[in-house]
Formats: sequence, C-alpha cells, structure tokens
Amino acid sequence: MRMIEVEAGQRRDDCVAMMCAEVYGHDAGLAPLVTYAAAVGALLPNLAARVVALAEGDRLRSVAMLVLEEQGKGLALALLATPRPLRGRGHGRELVERLAASAAMRVTVDEPRREAFFATFGFTRWFDDPAVKGRRVGVNARSQAGSLEQLDSLVEIDEAAIIRTFKNDPARFDRYKHDFVDGLARFPDYC
Repeated sequence: MRMIEVEAGQRRDDCVAMMCAEVYGHDAGLAPLVTYAAAVGALLPNLAARVVALAEGDRLRSVAMLVLEEQGKGLALALLATPRPLRGRGHGRELVERLAASAAMRVTVDEPRREAFFATFGFTRWFDDPAVKGRRVGVNARSQAGSLEQLDSLVEIDEAAIIRTFKNDPARFDRYKHDFVDGLARFPDYC
C-alpha cells in the first residue's frame, strides 16, 4: 500500500463528504456540511487543506484531511476515517503512522482514549487547551513545539460566515447538501 494525495475534484470532494459524515456522525446537524463546504468550496485554499489516503492500487483504504499551519511548518490532522466495510484491518493506523513519520504534526482530542491512541504513534507531548475544558493538543517528535503557545496558528475557516451564507443563499445551501449526499453515495466506488 502507498500513501497518496487525493487531487482536487470529485473524488476528493467525495472523500471529504465521507470523512465529515463518519467523524461528525449522521445526526450532527450542520457541522458536517459546514466542514464539507469549507473544504470543497475554496474557503480553505487547496494548499491549506489536503486530503491524503492510504491506497491499494486505485482503491482507497483510509482517508485523512490535513490542515496546514499558517507558516507552513507543520500540519494538523483535521479528519480521519476508514470506510465502515474496511475497519478493523489497521488501515487508519497505518495511514497515521506514515503521516506522523513524515511531518511535524498535531492532533486535537477530547477523550483520554483518543490521546492514548495517538500516543502509540509518537504524539508524546500533550498540552491542555485553555479554550475548551478537557481538550488536549498533542504533537509528534517531528514538531519543535514545547508548548501550545509555540504552535503556529492553523489556517481556519469562519463557520459562522458559512452558516450565514447558507441562510442567505438557500440555493447554495441546497447545492452543497446535494453534493454532500451524492458524494456519500459515490464514495463506496473508491473502496
């Protein structure tokens, strides 16, 4: 298996739809659609949000979205998902191992079991996030950050602005919703 970047286009958009649905859940309100719109709608520059996958031939086994720091020194694992039929085979673990070995990375978790999971990949320095109680940010050995303050800001989106756009432009909302649902339906073709 090899790690690939999923280039911009329908396949990438479909991967983002699957990750948003799996990470946020199917009953998460607008959150998955807002993240999907940001990632596929040029609200996050293509170079700032990259989609990578563990691939076997042309079949995707696990997919991740990475968001770059503003200075480009490191990246954050924003989304990670393995399609349901392929879970339990170590594909997600292998993708994270390869990513962590190749770049300065950070992960954000809100549960101790997730912190323990990422610790197995070398995320050994953990910092409490003062903005949200219980949230922790971990960095791998390739990161030079010794504290939360030493991490560069991530390229971010204005979720409130996306929601306002959805409210003010129902046609745009419907288009993103339709594309999201269609992407979920197409994604199994890539597995």
